[in-house]
Amino acid sequence: MEFYRINAQMLPKVNFVDETEIRPPYVHRKRRAGEQILYFIRHGEMHLLEDGKPLILKPGDVCLLDKDRTHEGTKATTCNYYYVHFMHGEMELVDAKEEEVARQQFERRRKAMAKEPCEPYGSYDESKIWLPKYWHIKKVTDQIHIDELIKQAIAEDYSTFENHKILCACRIQEALIEIARCFATAERERTAGGFPESYYKVQKIQEWLNASYAADISGERLEEEFDGNFDYMNRIFKRVTGQTIFQYLTAVRMEHAKRLIAQTTMHTGMIGQKVGYPDEYYFSKVFKRNVGMSPRAYADSLSKNKS
Repeated sequence: MEFYRINAQMLPKVNFVDETEIRPPYVHRKRRAGEQILYFIRHGEMHLLEDGKPLILKPGDVCLLDKDRTHEGTKATTCNYYYVHFMHGEMELVDAKEEEVARQQFERRRKAMAKEPCEPYGSYDESKIWLPKYWHIKKVTDQIHIDELIKQAIAEDYSTFENHKILCACRIQEALIEIARCFATAERERTAGGFPESYYKVQKIQEWLNASYAADISGERLEEEFDGNFDYMNRIFKRVTGQTIFQYLTAVRMEHAKRLIAQTTMHTGMIGQKVGYPDEYYFSKVFKRNVGMSPRAYADSLSKNKS
């Protein structure tokens, strides 16, 4: 199977992006575009030939036409779709086995889930996107998400504000990453007989803790939020991430506390309240146990490093 291996640290240079609809008797003319063209089919069908290979694209299909290959329409049909014309400085076409790419991507995802939250610069070394040249996005929720990202890119492309092209490129980059994630998840489900439900539950718990870390969180609250037994959730959470739920929550809170210390002049008590510790003494105690120094000492160390 063909994939594009893309350096995600570099944004695509988007020439233009839009939505259109073709109807008979229109057929795509024969051409070599000289730039990458991404199609995302919304309704209808598109019949193409790329370097002699027939492509029949249907709703939910994503296809990247290569800048160095010739493509043409082979049948007049009605089709509503998004198109993105772009170039990328570090993007190469490679042949690889679907199972192996999905396995590597899922292993990266598993390691990411087990990392410390909010790790500064922690994931920039994992910058490769493995984008299938052609893929069908099966889940409607995923189709809607990608659809919305491309809509946002179109809005930015038509904007007259400064840096609108950069924001447009960011939305397209996000869409490419989501397509790659959809591929990895779907292929892993196919080859492994589906993900265990526990995997999805751990993801949901992490997302909720990342957003709600400042709240008063207890085992009972988690049971209410996720309709399950806390001890069971804690076991599967540790099996996937290597940490208990409250160890993870503490790590999230400490990272946010360190950022507030570094970036604001808030009093220690106020910072504690912002990250879920209304008692200043207890916050200082937890901070010192996890960071190795008190909040004040941490602030002093930052000041010394700046001088």
